[in-house]
Amino acid sequence: MTTRTLVAPLLLSLLGLFFLPTQARAQAPAPAAKAQKLQVEVAVVLVSRNGSEVSPPELQKMKETFQKQNFNFTSFKRLSQQALEVGTQVPAEVKLPNGVTASLRLLRLQGDTATLRVDVPQLSAVDVELGREGAVYQRAGKHVGGELILVLSSPAAK
Repeated sequence: MTTRTLVAPLLLSLLGLFFLPTQARAQAPAPAAKAQKLQVEVAVVLVSRNGSEVSPPELQKMKETFQKQNFNFTSFKRLSQQALEVGTQVPAEVKLPNGVTASLRLLRLQGDTATLRVDVPQLSAVDVELGREGAVYQRAGKHVGGELILVLSSPAAK
């Protein structure tokens, strides 16, 4: 009886020592995930049904895409264009002419496809996939009788 009484506490204390390093490792903070960054071309385009202006002419492709999807806008005018570095840690911001600031954050980058969170306050927050080719169009609110559209593309797509 004496042997059993001494063995049980000894065995438990040995098990405690054996598992202690594992528990300590589990509680240690994980190394921070490596921050990723991506270059994104961002154009702000005003589309409307007022007139038939397509400026610059490169927006003709956008007009054709919209017509195929039954968006009957007749005027396409680029208001601004910029290259942004979009990262996983801090969102990149785009100031819009309607007074809103949209933000872009890189969620993940896998192969040739990036997933971005596009947040337009009081309108939408959506995740979009951006590849090396083509462009993504995201509504960004009303402005002077039309709609603002963010055109996101990879610099390689040009």
